[in-house]
Amino acid sequence: MFETAGFEVVLLEYCDENGQFYYNEWDANDGVIFRSKRYDSRNRGDKLGFPSLVVDAIKR
Repeated sequence: MFETAGFEVVLLEYCDENGQFYYNEWDANDGVIFRSKRYDSRNRGDKLGFPSLVVDAIKR
């Protein structure tokens, strides 16, 4: 959907179809996402209790 509208899409946090979680670092200066692995206090340590889909869409 985003790509069709001319955006470059970068997946920052997501789960694949098997439930495997993936995480890519991003610069907090670009925006803090409080419901993320990095900033949600419920996701501290090795436990990921609340994964979210985090996508960066950049208009090109």
